[in-house]
Amino acid sequence: MSGGMELKNDVLNAGVCALCGACLDWCPYIKNIEDHLVLSFDCNVPQGRCYSLCPRTYTDWAAVKNRYLPDTPNNSEIGPYFKVYKVQAKKSIEGQQNGGTVTHLLKILLEEGLVERVLLTSSDDAISPTALLTKDVAELEKSTGSRFLAAPSFRKLITAQEEGVESLGVVGRPCQIQAVRKWDFNKRPERPAIDLICIGLFCMWSLNWDFKDFLAARFPNDEVVKIVMLEDGIELVTKSGSSHISAEEIRPYTRPAGCNYCLDMTAELADISVGAFEIDPGWNTVVIRSSKGQDLFDKAISRGYLVVEVYPEDELNRL
Repeated sequence: MSGGMELKNDVLNAGVCALCGACLDWCPYIKNIEDHLVLSFDCNVPQGRCYSLCPRTYTDWAAVKNRYLPDTPNNSEIGPYFKVYKVQAKKSIEGQQNGGTVTHLLKILLEEGLVERVLLTSSDDAISPTALLTKDVAELEKSTGSRFLAAPSFRKLITAQEEGVESLGVVGRPCQIQAVRKWDFNKRPERPAIDLICIGLFCMWSLNWDFKDFLAARFPNDEVVKIVMLEDGIELVTKSGSSHISAEEIRPYTRPAGCNYCLDMTAELADISVGAFEIDPGWNTVVIRSSKGQDLFDKAISRGYLVVEVYPEDELNRL
C-alpha cells in the first residue's frame, strides 16, 4: 500500500486533488490553508491511510460498488439506481437550496435516531464552507443551502471515529462520497466500523476560494445571502438584490484539474443522490440508489416532510 509521498506525487503535485478533506487530520504532515493542501514534511509511511482513501488514487470502483450497492441495477450514464423522483419539502426552511430535500432527510436521520451524528458542510457567511459534525436538529436547520467553494469537510471523519460514533449520516459532493466509501472499504480490521448512510449532491465543479475575492471586488460593501446555480451561470443574492454572473465569468475560478478529472457528477455511490430539478425551480431531483436510501426516503414521506411527484421521462433522459 502506498503512503504520503505517493499521495504528494500522484495527487497533490499532479493537481488532481478534489479537496474532499478525507486525508486531513489523519496525518500531522498534511495541512490546508483554504483550498490549498500540502504535505509539510516528507512522509515515508508505507501503508498510509491518506492514499488508501483518496478518491483520486487508483481504485477498483466496481468492487466498491458491489460492496455498497450490490443489488442496484446499473445505468451507464447516472450510475446504479432504483428510482428517480421529483421532490420538494412540504414546509420550507429559511435559506434552503432548491426543494430543501436534503435538510429534511437529515432531520429524519436525527429525529428517528437512525444515526448518532450527521456530517455536512455549513457556513457562517453563505460563502466560506465549514465542516459541521452535529446531532442537533436546530443547528442543522441553520446550515441550509449549498456551498459552492471547495470544502474539505470530510476531515471530520476522524473526529467522528475518535468520538466513538457508531452511525453517521454524511452529505457531500460525489468525490466526497467516493472518499467515504474508500475509507470504509479499506478500513483496517482493528478499527471499529461506522454504519454509514450517504447523501450525495450533484456536482459539475467546485470553485476556488479566490472566488471570494472576485465577489468582494464586484460587490463591495454588500453581503452575500445565497448562491443559486443556473444552467448559464449563477444567481447571486445579496442584501441589496440579485445579480446574474455568467458561466464565462465563473469558469476561471473552477478547480480545473481536480474537477475536470472527475467522472461522477451524480454521486453514483451514495444511498440517495440529490440535485436541482432545473426546469422547475424549487424542486429537487432525487435518485434512490440503495434499500437503505429508499427506507430513509419513505420515512421522510410518511412523516409528511416531502412532496413527491413522478419524474418526467424527458427529464430522466436529459439527466
